[in-house]
Parts: sequence; C-alpha cells; structure tokens
Amino acid sequence: MKRPARPSEGLFPLEKEYARTITALNRTGILTLLPRLENLGVIGIDGKEYPVPTREQLQEVFTRNKELVDRKMRQGFTQLQLTPIAMPSSQLVDRVKTAVLKHVAAGEIIQTKQNSTDPDIPVRVNTSEPIWIWDMVRQAVDTPHLVYFPHAYTDRNHQGLTKEEVMQKTSLCTVPGWSVGLIEPIPIMPQQGQGKVIGGRKQLEAYSIPRDYLRTLSTSTYQGETGWTPEDFLTHFITQLETTHQVSHDRYDSNALWLLGSYMPNSEHKGLKSLVPVGYWSRDAGRKMHLSAHCSGNRLRGWVARSTVRLGT
Repeated sequence: MKRPARPSEGLFPLEKEYARTITALNRTGILTLLPRLENLGVIGIDGKEYPVPTREQLQEVFTRNKELVDRKMRQGFTQLQLTPIAMPSSQLVDRVKTAVLKHVAAGEIIQTKQNSTDPDIPVRVNTSEPIWIWDMVRQAVDTPHLVYFPHAYTDRNHQGLTKEEVMQKTSLCTVPGWSVGLIEPIPIMPQQGQGKVIGGRKQLEAYSIPRDYLRTLSTSTYQGETGWTPEDFLTHFITQLETTHQVSHDRYDSNALWLLGSYMPNSEHKGLKSLVPVGYWSRDAGRKMHLSAHCSGNRLRGWVARSTVRLGT
C-alpha cells in the first residue's frame, strides 16, 4: 500500500536540502560535538549548548507551517537555510575565513555564476586578510547595540530585539538558537526593473533604500519574510562556498547585500545615524569579504536585498 504523503512532501525536497545544509555546516566547523549533550550543534553567546535541528524536528516545523511553505514555494523559496543565530558572529567570521583559505589552497574558489553552465572563473583572494570588518560593526555584533528585526529604522520605538531575545523567540528560532528558513536560490539578485512576479509576489530588486525595502516586507504579499542578519549572510556564504566553490554577493556583480534584518541605532560616528549592516565580496577592491554598514536612507546602485521565510511556531 502506498504510504500517504506528508504535508508538503513532494513539494519541498526536505531530505535532500537537509543533507546538503548539514554536510556544509559540519565540514566547515560550524557544527561541533557539544560536550554536555553529546550532539552536534553550536555553543551560544550565552555559553549554552544549541543542538542543530534534526530532520524529524524540521519535518514537524514544515508540517506546522504547511500553508506558508506551500505558498512561498510557489513564489520561488525552494532552498533551506539553517542559521545558527546563537553562535557568536566572531566565530562565524573565523569559520568563513578558514573556509576561504582552504578553498584558495585547493584552487577551488570561483566567481558567482548566474547559471550553472557558466564557465568557472577563478577568484583571487587577499590571503593575509580575506575578511574586512568595519570597526563600528565589529563593536556592535553580539551586543545589544545590534538590533534584530526592527519594524522601522528609528532610534526610538523600532520594536527590534536583541540577539539573545531572538535566540529564544520561537517565531524566529523555532528550534532554540536556530533559524529555520526558506530562501530563493538566486545567485545574483534582480537589478532595478528586472524583478519577476512569481506566484503573485514581485522579486525584490536592486537600488531601493533600506527603509523602503523594510516597508515592502511588511506588506501582506511578503508575509513571513524578514531581512537577512549578519549570521544569515555568513552562514549562506560558507554554505555556498562549500557546496559550489563560489563566492556570494560580489559587489562587482552589482550584488552587494543590505542585511535588512539588523540595525545599529544611535550610531553617532562622524554624524552617521541609522546604520544598516551590509555584506559583500569584492573581487577587485581588496579581493576579500566586507562587513560594513550604511545609512538607512542611502540609495546605492547595484546594492540588493533579499529575505528569508522564517518558519516558527
């Protein structure tokens, strides 16, 4: 007798995506054997152990969110993203640095491909400094000075959360310390005027200001979507590098990324306020990854945004 299909089964390739993601996180050292629980996972900024979600847990999450998953699948969100929000960002940066240098040594680091059939173009890397982080960002990550998922980029009443609050909020981290999300498998985001309407939703396009992107994500068409955080960006970068050998979000592909799910209020540095972090690779200027920030009202040509559908309780 044929087994009845589970909710979302046959639509989202959960087993395949889970294996791809877990393999990449394991190989790059993001996952470690937790000494107390004796499971794979991460140690959070609070010193607690956060086991990686199991396939069974994810099946329950997908079943619970069947309606949202089915709708977002039709809109093009077909790739799994597991982000260890609890993990210190500084450790994620170290894992990315190690992965980049490993792929350089193996001669397996190439430019982002728009299509899988595009030729492999090697990437040159500044091996003495493969990642550059602006001091303002470095000082804010893993502290309450970096706000997560604000409703507005304002110094007051932004309604955002601290990292530790996000770690325990089940609508954002349905498994403690871990964001379980769906993303669009788009290597280079659409430029201005090139976004397609898929399943009634228009893809986010380049050249909007962060405040406008945030307002767009608050509308009903984009229900369930939030902007990316530094942890999302770093985890996605290392996963893509491990599975495809490609760097992600190269500025010279007009693909530098606003990390809309994070925000630095009261950022008074040389008169700057309302800073939104950004992440990108730069194959020409520096040949390295950059983590920086820009004002929430800046409109930069070729700068893009993307979202994650976070599955919660």
